[in-house]
Amino acid sequence: MTFSSLIIFGIIIYLFVVVGRTVYTNYNSNKDIQKQEDEVAALELGLNDLQNSINYYQTNSFKEKEAREKLGYKAPGENVISLPIDQENEKSSDISLGEVQIKTPNYRYWWEYFFG
Repeated sequence: MTFSSLIIFGIIIYLFVVVGRTVYTNYNSNKDIQKQEDEVAALELGLNDLQNSINYYQTNSFKEKEAREKLGYKAPGENVISLPIDQENEKSSDISLGEVQIKTPNYRYWWEYFFG
């Protein structure tokens, strides 16, 4: 190898390193841009959800629902019924009912129905 071919070989290697570094930097930049675009899309979706919530909270149906639930209001001509809260001693447990035992299995009834 001559000195001039060695210099050309060195320049080619240097150019490969520079191009490789540029490609790697460009790849990382594109990845960061895509990440930022995904975050923007998620924030826009959240903004739309918040805007829809604001619009719902401003409707008369929401205001009427909240007034009924939290303040106990009623519409004109409407009757409100108040039920007492269940007490612990009034509740019955399933354990006290006992277990019901089946004398004949269900498949036997079907067998008798079709073939008996």
